[in-house]
Amino acid sequence: MLAACLLACATPFFSSCAEDDHMDEYLYNSNSPSPSQPSGDEITEALENIPGISDVTLQKSEILQSLKGYYFYVDQLIDHKNANRGTFKQRCFLKFEGYDKPVVLDTQGYNMKDSIDNKRYDDDIVKMLDANYLEIEHRYFGESLPEDKDNLDFTYLYTDQAAADLHHIVTLLQKHLFPRKNKWVSTGTSKSGITTALYAYYSDKNGWDDIDLYLPFCAPFIIGTAESCESFPVGNYLANICGSGYPAGSKEAIAYERLQKFPSAIINDKKLREACLRKFYMKQPDYYKELAETYQDSELEKAATAGVLQCFYTYLFGKFSYVPFSSWTHLVPNPVLPATASDLDYESVADFVYLSEDDVQNLLKTTRGKLSDEALLKYRKEDPSMVYCIQAYRELGSYRFDFSHLDDGTWLTPDLAQEVCDLVGINCEYSGRYYGQWDGGKLMTAVHQWAKQTTKPLIFVYSYNDPWTGGAITDEAADPSRHVWKVINKIGTHSPQFLDEKNCDKEASQTIQNAIKTVLGI
Repeated sequence: MLAACLLACATPFFSSCAEDDHMDEYLYNSNSPSPSQPSGDEITEALENIPGISDVTLQKSEILQSLKGYYFYVDQLIDHKNANRGTFKQRCFLKFEGYDKPVVLDTQGYNMKDSIDNKRYDDDIVKMLDANYLEIEHRYFGESLPEDKDNLDFTYLYTDQAAADLHHIVTLLQKHLFPRKNKWVSTGTSKSGITTALYAYYSDKNGWDDIDLYLPFCAPFIIGTAESCESFPVGNYLANICGSGYPAGSKEAIAYERLQKFPSAIINDKKLREACLRKFYMKQPDYYKELAETYQDSELEKAATAGVLQCFYTYLFGKFSYVPFSSWTHLVPNPVLPATASDLDYESVADFVYLSEDDVQNLLKTTRGKLSDEALLKYRKEDPSMVYCIQAYRELGSYRFDFSHLDDGTWLTPDLAQEVCDLVGINCEYSGRYYGQWDGGKLMTAVHQWAKQTTKPLIFVYSYNDPWTGGAITDEAADPSRHVWKVINKIGTHSPQFLDEKNCDKEASQTIQNAIKTVLGI
């Protein structure tokens, strides 16, 4: 399986549009009639008349009476390299605005939301272009399962297969619903942004020409190492860069200075350490219990303190990712407390360690190392986040926090802190027994090299204080003469917003808008 995947990275599995037409013939009867002139709800009828599309459902918003959209399923090849393996149903959503208007494709990296009122149809790029909005669920997420849901082996969970899914659905709709040469923009945020960039990458390799502009937001490309899918750049970016660079004396600069003091203060101030450990025991009892089973006596307090640091960075990651830094700087306490500090003062500092947003994942979700084989097999069927982990193991990479910045030879050594981090982190080798081995960073390395030479129109957008920017493409890859931009939003978060100056600084916003207009000719 791995050899076939790596071969596919080096050799296109679709070399021309003609071969894609052959796939179209396999999926559908080539004599199927073209869509007739629709009546009634014309988009429902138009979609129902497209060969290979089924179960079209019109959903109207419960909030906005004028808002409606269409859920539907597309017959998709299970294996784009072997059509004989059959098909599965891939779920899609369309908010239709007009046959002649641009189409924005949201390249999901996960499952789709079930309600139109929870969707991103009003993203800035959709608003800027007054565009149709198309969302495609990623294979193996939600209802889009190439294998039986009770026996998922993730045999076909690879990025080249996912890119071919997108290409097939886009060309199908271009042929039957949007035949007037609409402008098409492919976009996504975070892992969905990775999907967008990989769609461009495989389009280059396979000669596809169905998208006019690729616009990935906050997309990290983590190379890892030859031994492990995990690497430190994203964690290091969070620990050292996020929150830095503001004018001296500003509220942001003061908050950054305080954040830098947290690890040392937690380790060396006994009263603060004890307050944090009590909070750790209350907030993460299972995690604490796991450490207690691994470390004994005097080593437990040190290991648990390292666990507190892991929690500190995990929750800090969420705060930087989803909340503008300037809006929560006043919440950052000074962890270096005077001798007159009260117990309540120490508790307040400990509370900040766990100050979190709903979007921050529970740290226990990443615990893998001590699961039994049976538990892991059960886990993969019950928790959809496992699908993301499998993709990370195979091709996408994952991040770790680096504790080398701790002072060596102190009460808590960097080695012990890293050991605790390893205990609760993703275990590639363990999970690889079921889901295929790590590719050694070959795909992500290839993507970084490809970005330096591609002529596919790409606008990579990152936010300065977003930790995932640590996995950004290099500055060297940006070259507007090739229609490849790298834009850093100085005030934004882990989001696709660029029109409102509250969410994007003026210079970055203008650069993004000008690049879009240049590529699309508008």
